[in-house]
Amino acid sequence: MADPWATPEDLRRHLRLDTIDTEQAAALISAAETLIRAELQQTIDAVTGDELELGGTGRRILTLPEMPVTAVTSVTEDGTLLVEGTDYRWNRYGILTRLAACWPLDADISVVYDHGYASIPAILKQVCLQVAARGWVSVVPVQSESIGDYSVTYARDIRTGAPITGQILTDYERTLLRPYALGYSSR
Repeated sequence: MADPWATPEDLRRHLRLDTIDTEQAAALISAAETLIRAELQQTIDAVTGDELELGGTGRRILTLPEMPVTAVTSVTEDGTLLVEGTDYRWNRYGILTRLAACWPLDADISVVYDHGYASIPAILKQVCLQVAARGWVSVVPVQSESIGDYSVTYARDIRTGAPITGQILTDYERTLLRPYALGYSSR
């Protein structure tokens, strides 16, 4: 398993606390990582030798599901090993391009590749800490409260109307994460 993106000590400093329950802090950090991975549809952490089966598209380009791609070890097309630079090329954004041909429609394409970040980008760590911190301070989400003629309603997610707690990313956090997301819009 990959190292956590942040430590309980990082969360303690982020929250400006004197002490922190390290077990609870580690659980909140882990939950925040899981939430971010789900939002991005990416593993994020470095993975070596990931094996993938794709279907040929009849086009020159196949998109690998994880990025950044750091190495492509092998590509086979219907059992035939292809040669990098002659038969295909790849880039860090997960684009696998067939040279001088197309990927045959419905062909079995097997790819072995490495992807992810050896060192987690600072912005991902920051968002992780923000989400974990909200989880720390929002044990029971309060939607609104009133005292006499004073009333306050707390932040809500624009799309769902749910209170913003540790379990949901804000629109600003989604904007910060967008460059790390799956898909052409992130490139």
